[in-house]
Amino acid sequence: MSSKFQLSFFLFLAALVSGLLLSACAQKIAEIPPEIYWPLPPEKPRIKFVDMIVGSKDVQKQDGGRIMSSFLFGEGGEIKFIKPYGVAYSRNKLYVTDIGGVFVFDFETGNFSILGLNQLRLPSGIAVAEDRFFVADTAGKKIFHYDLSGKFIRDFGSGEVDTVAGMALDAAQKRLIVSDARKHAVFIYDFSGRLLRQFGKRGKGNGEFNIPYGVAVDKSGRIYVVDSGNFRLQIFDAQGGFIKALGSVGSSAGNYARPKGVALDSEGHIYVLDAAFGNFQILDFDGNNLLAVGSNGAGPAEFQLPSSIFIDENDKIYVVDQINTRIQIFQYLRNTIEH
Repeated sequence: MSSKFQLSFFLFLAALVSGLLLSACAQKIAEIPPEIYWPLPPEKPRIKFVDMIVGSKDVQKQDGGRIMSSFLFGEGGEIKFIKPYGVAYSRNKLYVTDIGGVFVFDFETGNFSILGLNQLRLPSGIAVAEDRFFVADTAGKKIFHYDLSGKFIRDFGSGEVDTVAGMALDAAQKRLIVSDARKHAVFIYDFSGRLLRQFGKRGKGNGEFNIPYGVAVDKSGRIYVVDSGNFRLQIFDAQGGFIKALGSVGSSAGNYARPKGVALDSEGHIYVLDAAFGNFQILDFDGNNLLAVGSNGAGPAEFQLPSSIFIDENDKIYVVDQINTRIQIFQYLRNTIEH
């Protein structure tokens, strides 16, 4: 082998190895979530973008990068979202409703599973308790009750609910709060599926609804309902008595165009998700607008028709970014949001 050929060969190997290393580094860098905060510097950050979940491989992570896992789907296989709708989180498990079932990401064990495959057709809202979870199926017009392993317990609500858009758990009183977009009403069930009460009818007045979507419950048992077609959020006491309405139609802070979801953080701030604006607005109980997070698009912290929002006990925020077929995760930094 000539010295000239040897030099060329070694240069080729060096370039190849260098290219592979650069490619691997670029891939790892791309997998590390970007540092994005709200509000913008120099103001003190209140919300941080954390990560995205797009499919079964995202259940395991290490050093900022994804660990590929075959799970039950074969080496390199992955199950991805088709049309995610509802989201909940409990005890290191993320639950997402999608066509035909509930995706469960167990971040403690690194396992992924799909529950309700034999029963659910078009699941929408989901609520998770310590030992059970509830899923609404808009196709079957009823609510399914499972234990945490996915074992079917019972179904209920048939003949009562029609198109369930949102569900929330009142853990203290062991109640399930359900909003029905077609019946323009809110239903309250106990954990056995017994209807305790319902309130609301179609209209524009206090306590009336026009296509209600997301619901949430605070520590006092007050019920928050996104009154989507009336472009507002309504707040009720634990028995369904009207307290106040917040917001109106428009394009400024505190206005809504297509509100869909609602959630509460540990300090009582209210987060209202708007599908038209592609953001969530944060407000206090008096209706003062404190911060808006996100915009329309396909990048990190951008949304296309987001459908629901959930905040866990650690103030981690999960948003279903429906058209982008992913879950985006944020963190409230637990500093009082000033206004």
